Amino acid sequence: MKRRELMGAALGATLAAPMVAKAQQVFTFRCHSFSSPTALDHTLHLDRWAERVAQQSQGRIRVEMYPAMQLGGQPRDLPQQLEDGVVDMIWTVPGFTPGRFMGTEGLEMPFMNTGLSATESPAAYEYVSKNLADSEYRGIKIISIHSTDRALIHTSRRPIRTIEDFRGLRLRVAGRFIGEAVTALGATPVGIPLGGVYEATARNQVDGFLINWAITHPFRLFEVAKFHSEPRGGLFQGMLLTLMSQRSYNRLPNELRAVIDANSGAALSRQLGEIWDTQTQQAIDAARNAGNEIIEIGAAEKERWRSAVAPAYEAWIGEMNRRGRNGRALFDDILAITARFGRA
Repeated sequence: MKRRELMGAALGATLAAPMVAKAQQVFTFRCHSFSSPTALDHTLHLDRWAERVAQQSQGRIRVEMYPAMQLGGQPRDLPQQLEDGVVDMIWTVPGFTPGRFMGTEGLEMPFMNTGLSATESPAAYEYVSKNLADSEYRGIKIISIHSTDRALIHTSRRPIRTIEDFRGLRLRVAGRFIGEAVTALGATPVGIPLGGVYEATARNQVDGFLINWAITHPFRLFEVAKFHSEPRGGLFQGMLLTLMSQRSYNRLPNELRAVIDANSGAALSRQLGEIWDTQTQQAIDAARNAGNEIIEIGAAEKERWRSAVAPAYEAWIGEMNRRGRNGRALFDDILAITARFGRA
């Protein structure tokens, strides 16, 4: 009897061992980013996000950060690396991989924005979740979609005050449809990686660039652009994507998926937007302290610009139609959602 009891206890311990091991299993994910480890993308978002999920999972979720493309490839390769399982998470922007996030690029067109990341970010998250989750983001767990602060036109030698001032200028842009808008306004769009904007402007290879306020401070772009022309609410806002492989997410047991869910979605997107908005004023102050001129584009002139960029809207609608989507309906929904969040 005693021997049977001992054998039974031993068998029970053997069967219980895998269950204990499983309960304590640690899941390690790799997050690949184009951004510098010292940029606010990491210091105020990705690194802090990794710390929160580690703490809330009691150390069972570990996120290894690889900034500045440390795992190889170019920024344009990030979505493919996610799909191929090379990495579990990425931090990217739509314009790095033209056409891959075509529907999301619609949010980056001129005058589709609210002017504040705190409101544009939840609007963008709602639009993408409603319209693109089953197509553009199939196989992807969306952690957050948030926007930059407001973007405008920065020029080195010639100020832009009216639509006529665009003529003959070469302006750096970050995506196709903002490039279409620049063409419609009368200038020539030029594609240059962010890291090359300072030098290209300093060497007069371009006359200026379209970019959000916040990024001008860490990259010291106020040193090469002396004029900053801004319609009320900005010209546009770029999208910033934090994405996780659905396969990686599905590896987690339910209690750990709940940790990821609690640190994802519209609320996180809004919180990140609030953080990005805190960076705007210091960038404006840096430009003013450098003696630069900030030019406010009045309401009447802004309407001239808005009418002029209509071909960019039609180009995007046409591209969505060619992908089998109702481009006009999607465009109208961008307008409806951003209006509800306070479109400028």
